[in-house]
Amino acid sequence: HGINIKLMKCGGLTPALRMIKKARELNLQVMVGCMTESSVGISAIAQLLPLLDYVDMDGALLLQNDPATGITIENGKVHFADGLGTGASLLL
Repeated sequence: HGINIKLMKCGGLTPALRMIKKARELNLQVMVGCMTESSVGISAIAQLLPLLDYVDMDGALLLQNDPATGITIENGKVHFADGLGTGASLLL
């Protein structure tokens, strides 16, 4: 048994961390999923990877025009951007 957290629905990284902590106290597995969202949201999810059992980070791939850059995934390996924080940047 487990939980599926969506950052865009729970309020971001801080509430997600509280949910992960509680899930672990209850011996539950943890997955973080996404909706159709830009690389900004996907880069935020990537910050939690060491704490997760499962992850779904393909939301930005469903966008025809992602308005941002952030992490990249190549051959199942996550590459973090060089920027500050999550590394996400808006394309202006």
